[in-house]
Amino acid sequence: MAIEKPLFMKILSRTDIKVRLSVPTKKKRCFLNFQNRHKVEFKVKDDNGKDWVFCCSIRKKKGYRKPVLSKGWLPFVRCWKLEIGDGVRVYRMMDKDGKEHYRIEVIKRRDSPLVRNHDAEETSALAVASYGDVEEEAYEVGGEFLMNA
Repeated sequence: MAIEKPLFMKILSRTDIKVRLSVPTKKKRCFLNFQNRHKVEFKVKDDNGKDWVFCCSIRKKKGYRKPVLSKGWLPFVRCWKLEIGDGVRVYRMMDKDGKEHYRIEVIKRRDSPLVRNHDAEETSALAVASYGDVEEEAYEVGGEFLMNA
């Protein structure tokens, strides 16, 4: 039996569906280990069981090193017919042998239970998601959906 941990959720922007996915990072630390490199490829399985290879990169220079998914991302967007406002969730999975895998879930806008409060002046909790015994609040910040454990 695999153990699954949610890593991030993102409501997609125009840039996310036309250019690259900007990975939400609350702590300026990516879920991938770059080992002194500025990019790394990793395999992700979608809900249909198809494997995708994404390239995640950070800037070479110190400072703002926000990770982005480029190579492999746009074919995924086209295959799933993703649109602005749709979402993705990425999970880390550990199988019984201790091997690490990643899974990506697509959330089409029409399927999403999230409700936006357009009258809110400040960032507010949009939803609470439960993953087993972990409860997280999701906040929208600059078009990104961040989860607080």
